[in-house]
Amino acid sequence: MKHPEKKQVQIIGIAAVIILGFGVLRFYPLGRRMANIRRTRREQGAAVAQVRQYTMGIPALRRQADDLRAKLADYDLRIPPDRRFADLWRRMAEAMNRHNLQEQVVQPGAETTGPVVGCIPIKIQCSGTLEQIFEFLKSLADFERLIRIDQLQLLNDSDYSGRIKLDATAKVYYQTAVEPDIQAADNI
Repeated sequence: MKHPEKKQVQIIGIAAVIILGFGVLRFYPLGRRMANIRRTRREQGAAVAQVRQYTMGIPALRRQADDLRAKLADYDLRIPPDRRFADLWRRMAEAMNRHNLQEQVVQPGAETTGPVVGCIPIKIQCSGTLEQIFEFLKSLADFERLIRIDQLQLLNDSDYSGRIKLDATAKVYYQTAVEPDIQAADNI
């Protein structure tokens, strides 16, 4: 067997170093870059899957928003943005007069204010027949403004004439802060 010459060994050595250097300096960074690209594609695939999942939920959220809009359509009437107590007082007096109630008293109590809704307790007193009082209470329920009766007491008068005295405590509400508009959700 013949031994290669010294120059041939040097050429083969230099060629091996060049090939090895080319592999290390060129292919190794490309391999790392490919691994990074594969990892990024996996992460993006997971993000796309999550976005698809969220997108599938958008119609349900729109339906919920529409349902809330329908439920809150008369919110500003039921709970007005300011106290408007004088108007309520006038309307209650008109309802009492319309139902021929006597000894009418509508008296506000100490107001309570929360971060979004305020509350005014009111004392309501009047007298009349059971039918008149019942019709008055139905009139209160038909007001567009929310009136919650907390306590109701009906007392028969002492001579049993068929007249009843109503003694009630109620609460009326008003907005103390402006709520965010849910119409902005349509722009999403």
